[in-house]
Amino acid sequence: MHIEVAPRRRHALGLTPLIDVVFNLLLFFMLASSLVDWRILDLATGSSPADADAPPAAEVRVTDDGMLRYEGETLDVPSMSERLSKELEEEAISAVILRAEAGVRLGPVVGAFDALANSGIDALALGESGREGD
Repeated sequence: MHIEVAPRRRHALGLTPLIDVVFNLLLFFMLASSLVDWRILDLATGSSPADADAPPAAEVRVTDDGMLRYEGETLDVPSMSERLSKELEEEAISAVILRAEAGVRLGPVVGAFDALANSGIDALALGESGREGD
């Protein structure tokens, strides 16, 4: 005796579980992300539009050998981070803008930025590199 078996129906892939997963991920990332008050820092003047009477930002230049130049003085990264931290505490400066001198490679700039950020300076921004006379 031969029993005929009906061919299996191919089911279409349902999109409902996929949409549920996407919405759950969206909800997770929306709730898990921190909503930080981002301040706009004008790199030309070194000030924030919200803080018109705030002290100016310190412009620090990175030299090719990894040293930092600020107000005519050239220091290594640990000494400069101490000085800038002290000036931030005394509110003599509002932020630190790190600029690379002409021809400086990326490595010294990233190293200086990381070292300043790790030393506790949180008001830190990268500025456009330019010519020495800027």
